[in-house]
Amino acid sequence: MSMKYRTLLVGLLLTTAIVVAHEGHKPLPTRGMEVNPETGRMTLTDVARSILDVQTTEIGPQNVSPALLAYGTLVSPWDHHALVSTPLSGRIVDLLVTPGETVRAGQELAALESPDLQALQLEVRSAQTSLDLAVRLFASTEVAAKSGAIPEVRLIEARNQVQLHRAAVEIARAKWRSLQLPEEDLEQMLRSPADPRPQKLSLLSPISGTVTHSDLSVGKVVNAREHLFEVLDLSRVWLKVGVLEKDLSRVSVGQSLQLRLTAWPDLTLDATVDVLGQRLDPVTHLGTVWATLSNNPSAGPLLIPGMSGQVALRIGDVTAGIAVPADAVIRDGAERFVLVEQERTQAISTFQKQTVALGQRVGPYIELRAGSLFPGDRVVTQGSHQLGSYFTQGVLRVSDETARDIGLDVQPAAETALSETMTVDGIVDVPPARRTIASAQLGGTIARILTDRAQHVQAGQVLAEIISQEFQNLQLELLRAHLDTELQQEVIRNLGEAGDAISQRRLWEAEAKFQQASDVRASLRQRLLIAGVTASQVAQLENTRQLMPTLPVIAPISGVVLDFDKFLGHIVQPDEPVFEIHDLSTIWIQGFVSERDLPRVEIGQTVRVRLVSDASEPVTGTVVRSSRKIGTEDRTTSIWVELKSKPRVAMLHNMMARLSIETTAARKRLAVPRSAVVREGVRSYVFVQTDDGTFERRLVELGISNDLFVEVTRGLSVGDLTATAGASALQTGYAALK
Repeated sequence: MSMKYRTLLVGLLLTTAIVVAHEGHKPLPTRGMEVNPETGRMTLTDVARSILDVQTTEIGPQNVSPALLAYGTLVSPWDHHALVSTPLSGRIVDLLVTPGETVRAGQELAALESPDLQALQLEVRSAQTSLDLAVRLFASTEVAAKSGAIPEVRLIEARNQVQLHRAAVEIARAKWRSLQLPEEDLEQMLRSPADPRPQKLSLLSPISGTVTHSDLSVGKVVNAREHLFEVLDLSRVWLKVGVLEKDLSRVSVGQSLQLRLTAWPDLTLDATVDVLGQRLDPVTHLGTVWATLSNNPSAGPLLIPGMSGQVALRIGDVTAGIAVPADAVIRDGAERFVLVEQERTQAISTFQKQTVALGQRVGPYIELRAGSLFPGDRVVTQGSHQLGSYFTQGVLRVSDETARDIGLDVQPAAETALSETMTVDGIVDVPPARRTIASAQLGGTIARILTDRAQHVQAGQVLAEIISQEFQNLQLELLRAHLDTELQQEVIRNLGEAGDAISQRRLWEAEAKFQQASDVRASLRQRLLIAGVTASQVAQLENTRQLMPTLPVIAPISGVVLDFDKFLGHIVQPDEPVFEIHDLSTIWIQGFVSERDLPRVEIGQTVRVRLVSDASEPVTGTVVRSSRKIGTEDRTTSIWVELKSKPRVAMLHNMMARLSIETTAARKRLAVPRSAVVREGVRSYVFVQTDDGTFERRLVELGISNDLFVEVTRGLSVGDLTATAGASALQTGYAALK
């Protein structure tokens, strides 16, 4: 049967039903259809059903999980990614690994010969040889002095020489250990300085993992601090997810997510949010959330840093609700309903109108949030809109289910204290004294990272450790100055014991040298303290003669650590930012006022602040400062607002905000919330509930407004029941009626 003929026949059948109804007689199913709009019941003959080709579908449970969609990238954890460099320049003589090979922590990767290392060996041997000679000379001098063969001053000088050469050995020993060279080789040289053995500098892997990069070859000359190997531990990776600023308040630690990688589109990975980032990207204004994923050792490293994909962040529990086919849903103004098949025989079919409230769409289905439907019910899918047209009321009426679904709120219009406001853009501003940079005072490579993403730290806490040759040299200088000071102090004591055998001038010279050595030691101590070493560590260095292997990076203030973009082995320059720390206990809001509006702004004015991340709840504050300067590019001046309370969401530096500044005194006016007003072109409307429960759209004229209310000067009276929430949904329903 052609579509044209089917449409004509259906029209005749339905027209017959309607005519009989208008004549006051009950329509017979055999003549097509009978409809009772009051009860929502419809009876359809088998012929009419066949002509309309009415089809029904059984509904059932459907797992529904609301989710936020975002994009994520896999990155290496800070302590799972390492670069290997050499502290000394030299030539590669042994290359023991190749890219793609798996290595263990501490495994030797390569060995090199270095002129600097040979010079250090010579220094160690020379210092030990000189010390051995000085000890023998002192022993012979001591015997001669006791017999009176030589003056006592010669014994003092010999003792001083022993102390001097012993200090030189201590310095050479400290240099050796600072390069992490084998201790047994050092002891062998000190025991047998006349038996030199060629020494190689071994490059060791700081972590277990896979060598991913190396451009070395045997014989190649490399420079100090040049990156020679890259090692990745792929046992676990971090998922870095960029979340829109407006959605940050909907994400929390422990929230589940699903990741679908571009490289593995058929693989869905489940994870949990374990860290919320504490900064916004300054360009994209995306926030960051983190999750941790593990690679399956038996399946191979599926998850590789740099991979990206789509992330679904679940913002609610997975529920087994009921879903209806989208084709079954019929619109009647603001209402939604379906036709449920009640009975079907060979002659007739009976359907019942059922109002529903809908939720999230899941493929071809829509979640059912309210309504008297049960699994197993059959709803009309094909032909639903033709049949549903006989139940449309032509008026804007809202059922209880729909009212709850759209958040409808009806309040009588009343006079409200209303003041004019001016709205400007703003950002969250952490005060300069509460945001700082933690850096290394001396250059070197990162050896350890002792903090995690977004971790709260205390002032003075060690965040990372740096291997620094400059730091080692500074410690050696202090150790040398300390030993020199002790030597000069011993010289003064020995000269004092000699009494008249020593000239006064000799004693003065010794005291002057002692003072100079003390001044140098004090200066070097201060330099180490500035570099981040504590006074107790300096004292331990002087007492034990053991150099500290690493330079600490200290947190200058208490606060939260922002994202860190470095890794093990990364070379940092002196004063290069390593960590950024924000103390979020005090927050300002910075607003930008145009030059034209500047006369309307004064210190002490009340301001309502709405963050983009939570625009529904304003926070009240006060204008406390102004920059008193107009920018040459944007022609704005800055003001700062202090909040009287904290918002529900966490505030991060550079979050965007809207500031509504009260510029006039408040007075009583007939006003409605801004959410009550809908606009169509240049006209404004409100929805007023009538005595019979329907809503009419009423044209109104508006006066002054602020961020909360708008004055109505014509079209509305005090006491009129006005839709203050859900008006936009009523507007959509009204448009559908037209």
